[in-house]
Amino acid sequence: MNRQKIWDVIYSKYGSLILTRKQVADTLGKSVATIDRWKKQGLYLEYKKLGTAKNSPVEYSIDTIVNYIVNNNKKIV
Repeated sequence: MNRQKIWDVIYSKYGSLILTRKQVADTLGKSVATIDRWKKQGLYLEYKKLGTAKNSPVEYSIDTIVNYIVNNNKKIV
């Protein structure tokens, strides 16, 4: 599947350019705990933290997720 098709599938599923941790986990077929561990270890996915508090939510762009899928030959769920 090419980059544009993957992007279209993810966008049509969520209707947003920004994804939550849960949406990223669902898309990649991983648990939220795995996504959180990757974030803590600084691996794979760029994110933006919404606020300065320790428990502030984070968001991921569709482009970041698509790049991860394409660069790592992953399938989307």
